[in-house]
Amino acid sequence: MWVMGVAIAAVLMAAVVLIGGYASGWGGHLKISQAAVPVGASSGTTQATLNLSIVTGEMMGSGALGPAYVPSSFTVPANSTIKVTVTDFDTATALTGGLVKYSKVTGTVGGTMQVQAINPKAPNTLLGNAHTMSYLAPALVAHTLTIPALGINVPMAGQSRITFTIKTGKAGTYQWLCMDPCGSGSGGMGEPMGLTGYMAGTMTVAG
Repeated sequence: MWVMGVAIAAVLMAAVVLIGGYASGWGGHLKISQAAVPVGASSGTTQATLNLSIVTGEMMGSGALGPAYVPSSFTVPANSTIKVTVTDFDTATALTGGLVKYSKVTGTVGGTMQVQAINPKAPNTLLGNAHTMSYLAPALVAHTLTIPALGINVPMAGQSRITFTIKTGKAGTYQWLCMDPCGSGSGGMGEPMGLTGYMAGTMTVAG
C-alpha cells in the first residue's frame, strides 16, 4: 500500500514539474488540484516522503487570491521520519519587525534545511549548489511552513527547492501557517494569509 503511495506521489509531482518545465508562460492558465498528495513509505520501514509546491497567484489562474501551497492539507504517517521537499515558484517577500524570528529553522532533524535555487520556468533545472542552512536572511524569505503546535518552522527561499526532514509522533491533526507577510492590505497580512487552501492548512498525522 505504501509502495503504491510512493508511485502516485511521484507521478503527481512529475506532472507539476513537467508543466513548469514546458510552459512558455503561465498566463493564468495553470490549474493545480489541491487534493492531498499521498505519502509513501517503503514496506516495513518508518520513512516517508512528502512533496509540496508553492505556486503563484498567476499560476493558480483568474480569481486566485494569491500564492498557495499545493496541497494545503496533507497526511503523513505517525512515528515516522518524513523527508519533505517544497518547490517554491514564488519570489521573496521580506520578513520585517517581529516576524524576523521566522527566518530561523526549528523543529527539523538537525535544525537545518537544504536550499537549491531553481529556474521557475523549468524547475528541473537546478542553479548553483545546494546549501545546508539553519537560518535564511529575512530579505530572501518568500513564505514559511510553520506548525506552532509541533515547534516546526521552515523559511522558504524564493524560487528554490527546499528539503528538510521531520519526525512525527502520535496521531493528530495540526494546523500549519505561513508567517511571511505575502498577502494584501497593510503590512501584507490580508488574504491569502491565514486562508485554508492558500497560506494555511492542516497536517494530519495518521496512526
